[in-house]
Amino acid sequence: MRNEDRSNSVPDIPQMLDEHHHDDSGLDGAAAPIKLLLKLIQDHKDACGKGHKDSRRMLRVATMVTILDTVRTRIQKCQSFGNKTTQATLRRCNTGLSQPPKDKKGRVEAGADEKEKLRRELSACTAARKRLELMCSSLGKEKEIMAAELSRKAHELSEMEDLIHGLKVQNEKLVRKVQECVGGESQGREFEEQNKFLREMLVRSHDGYQSMKERLNEAQGKNMVLCGSIDEMREKIESSFGNVRRLKERAVDVDEDIESLENVFEHFQTMLEKHDKMQEEDKEGTS
Repeated sequence: MRNEDRSNSVPDIPQMLDEHHHDDSGLDGAAAPIKLLLKLIQDHKDACGKGHKDSRRMLRVATMVTILDTVRTRIQKCQSFGNKTTQATLRRCNTGLSQPPKDKKGRVEAGADEKEKLRRELSACTAARKRLELMCSSLGKEKEIMAAELSRKAHELSEMEDLIHGLKVQNEKLVRKVQECVGGESQGREFEEQNKFLREMLVRSHDGYQSMKERLNEAQGKNMVLCGSIDEMREKIESSFGNVRRLKERAVDVDEDIESLENVFEHFQTMLEKHDKMQEEDKEGTS
């Protein structure tokens, strides 16, 4: 009778060990959000490369931040599951069995799961690094586009100066003709009206030239600020790359590195929002 009770009580232990092993797989559902995050980053890069005003840009950025928070929460839950220890309890029977010894195989499996979790985190960090490199290259292309736009504005200002000079020469010629034709009153009035019209046109052209010159100065200032922001982002990204490399070398305790990477990503997100705002202001100014 005691042998039958003992055989019925033994299967409870593997069941609870299997449940504990299931708790360590908290990152299995993080693949889909990460794929969606990568797709949103690619869409954001394509929209920035086109250069036109995108009304869905802020929505994409907010979605990316939400996905990052979700993935971070899942990683933290997985870490909390890894820190908790569960103890299998035997079902009571008539034999009075003592507490079984600790399972060394379970420890080995837990260590393998922890290594697999770190490996997945390292692969995710590597993919994020590649995406950041692509975004930096797109920012460099935007910088080149803004430089070309500033060059075009400078060429337009040069053409406006030539036009103003031509109007001045024509105005002087008309003044001389008016002076030569002082004898005819009707003809003199006509020349005076034409001269007045040309003078008003010259004043308007000069005002437009001054306005365009001020816009060019503002655009140049914004371009310098943008260059500084790009350099700062490049330094931040290089620092994050160093953190990733150190994470690959250690592969033991990644909590502090993950927190620093999160701060870098949040700072990078803030700078991207500032960059988008500056671009919108620049487009509104040029329009």
